[in-house]
Amino acid sequence: MKTEIKAALILLFASVIWGFAMAVQRIAGNYLQPMTFNACRFTLAAAVILPITFFESRKNNAPIKKNELLPGVLLGLALFLSALFQQIGVGESGAGKAGFLTALYVVLVPVCGIFFKKKTRFTTWLALLLALPALYLLCVPKGEKFYLAPSDAAVLLGSVGWTAHILLTDTFVKRISPLKLCGVQFASAALFNWIGAALTETIAFENIIATLLPIAYCGVLSTGFGFVAQGIGQKGCRPALASLIMSMEAVFSLLGGVILLGERLSARALAGCALMFLALLLAQAGELAGLKKAGGKAG
Repeated sequence: MKTEIKAALILLFASVIWGFAMAVQRIAGNYLQPMTFNACRFTLAAAVILPITFFESRKNNAPIKKNELLPGVLLGLALFLSALFQQIGVGESGAGKAGFLTALYVVLVPVCGIFFKKKTRFTTWLALLLALPALYLLCVPKGEKFYLAPSDAAVLLGSVGWTAHILLTDTFVKRISPLKLCGVQFASAALFNWIGAALTETIAFENIIATLLPIAYCGVLSTGFGFVAQGIGQKGCRPALASLIMSMEAVFSLLGGVILLGERLSARALAGCALMFLALLLAQAGELAGLKKAGGKAG
């Protein structure tokens, strides 16, 4: 029980960092194109984590093995795509709105459990039904016919990517060190982004210099610490509890947008946020009830 509480607190701290990162990413988007920014943040994250990974491997006499590289690369690919779509969309969608759209992964994770022969509870499907009108309130202005802005669509695609990332992390972290997974996936994501940026974007080094503070925040804290915390936290928490705690990122993204950017959402959008958060809670209600009955032991 104590182990799970510690893991939960680590995940909560990571959620605070991730939530405020939405506002920081929006600021960075004023200077850098998406893949260039992500290339910088993941390169910095890899530069921070890989030496620690190397030290841990030598200390435990457990170097990275060939069969541990592919899981890290797969996570890196999921990370590359998820972060790319999120960065493309956050500029127009806004930090708070993007945070709640991204949080849809909390509903999608248990829904996708059906493909892994896991029991999908009635509350999960009810949460999905609640999420649909929440998306409508968030994405469609009052009086308008149904229309999904490209920026909102990009953030939602990112949410699908985060769903895959969480499921893959939960699969691999049971048998591979979180630090090893993070080191390889950050390096892989950085490489994918540098290749994409070189092929499709204009890399302006003066803009990189001007954006060092947002890069440092997202590279060291949001990416470096945050994803290591995710790996450690998911190892000590059940997937449903981990997803629930990480869904608090949406609330902190809203706060970050207000505090750092002065964002203000309409009453309609706030209602969508509230309905989405209710869906997030409901999506995990069954699992959390089971967790309480089991005495809180991590699975």
